[in-house]
Amino acid sequence: MKQEAKKVSDREIEALELLVPSQASKATHSAYFRALSVSQRGVLCIEAGNLVRVAQDGSKIIVEKAKPRRKVTVGEVITVRKVDRHAAGGCA
Repeated sequence: MKQEAKKVSDREIEALELLVPSQASKATHSAYFRALSVSQRGVLCIEAGNLVRVAQDGSKIIVEKAKPRRKVTVGEVITVRKVDRHAAGGCA
């Protein structure tokens, strides 16, 4: 039994594409709270240029100043190296 693929109009595709940012935001927040609920040490995040550890109780500790983001010019080639899992503490 083959099912015929449903044809989707451009208008329907555009309507679905408009939902992507809100769904991505919800998924990110959900992952953050899930990580916070299972982590005993807290979750690291960036706030106001600082690397901050957020604990389950909501308390925040500034770990250190975050390094500035790398500025990239259009057309610049960036070489990315693979991080060894053992060297990164198994977190990579």
